[in-house]
Amino acid sequence: MAEAHQYRGHTIRFAVQRSPITLYWRARGTIEYAEAGRFWTFIISGARDTFTTEAEARLGFLQQAEKWIDDRLD
Repeated sequence: MAEAHQYRGHTIRFAVQRSPITLYWRARGTIEYAEAGRFWTFIISGARDTFTTEAEARLGFLQQAEKWIDDRLD
């Protein structure tokens, strides 16, 4: 099931799943925000073949998404 988090005026939506082949966890999702009367959605994928637990994949994805937002705004 997809999760949603708010960060600096952006909505981060993502889902975490385990690969049946590699048994590693990874997340995929979107970053959504409105700017100048337009709605923007960016698709991002988390690191692959890196996380051995669901919690690591979730945290890693959120850190990656928040860094993307920070880089964009700063």
